[in-house]
Parts: sequence; structure tokens; C-alpha cells
Amino acid sequence: MFKSFLLAAGLVLASATVSAQQSADCPLYFPGSELCASVEFAQAPTESADSPFVLKVYDHTSTASAPALVDPAQMKVDLWMNMGHHGHGTSPVKIEKQEVGTFLISEAYFVMPGKWLIRVWINGEKSEMTVVVKP
Repeated sequence: MFKSFLLAAGLVLASATVSAQQSADCPLYFPGSELCASVEFAQAPTESADSPFVLKVYDHTSTASAPALVDPAQMKVDLWMNMGHHGHGTSPVKIEKQEVGTFLISEAYFVMPGKWLIRVWINGEKSEMTVVVKP
């Protein structure tokens, strides 16, 4: 029990060192553009089928109750799995604009269970988040 508590406390402290701008309100932060992005899955990602998700890009400085969605000048998305001293990605994902600042990411194949990174580049800056794919 005590070891579990220490591990949890360590994780909290480690996460506190992440950029002050990156938070639940801004899961992917791009400081040079002052933009944020979020990822929303309709269903949990799986290794057995396409796992599409919606990526929303919004202005971090927006003062409105709902953040202002914006279209970045450049955007790239890929999926990556670190495996110790090496890693691998998947085939390129398909990015389709749905409306201003909202993009459907499809052909997202997480080819094995484990921790995957969704890596996003906006206007040349990279940010990433981890998703867990269960068998």
C-alpha cells in the first residue's frame, strides 16, 4: 500500500514538471503559435481495426467560455510506439477537415497493444500524448 502511494506521488510530481501550459484544458500545447489541441475517440483505440479520432485545434489565448477553434497553417499527425531502445510507427493517417479547427483522423491503426504516442506537429512545433491500446 505504501509503495503504491509513493508511486502515485512520484507520478503526480513528475507530471507537475510538464509545461505549465499543457493541462486538461490544453492536452497538446504549441507555445510558438499559442495553440492547443485535443484528441477525442468515439471508441477506445483497438489493435484490430481502424481507430479514428477527432483532433480539435484552438486558440490558447481565447477568453471566450468556449475556446475559439482555428485552422493551423500546417499540421501533421502520426502514431508512434516506443519499444525500449527502438520504436516504430504505422502507415500514414488520413486527415480530413470537418469544419474550422476540427479534423477527422482516420486510417489510425494501432497495430499492437501497449502505449502509443499520438504525435502532432502544428506550424512546425511538435506535441504528443499517450494512449493505451488494450488487447
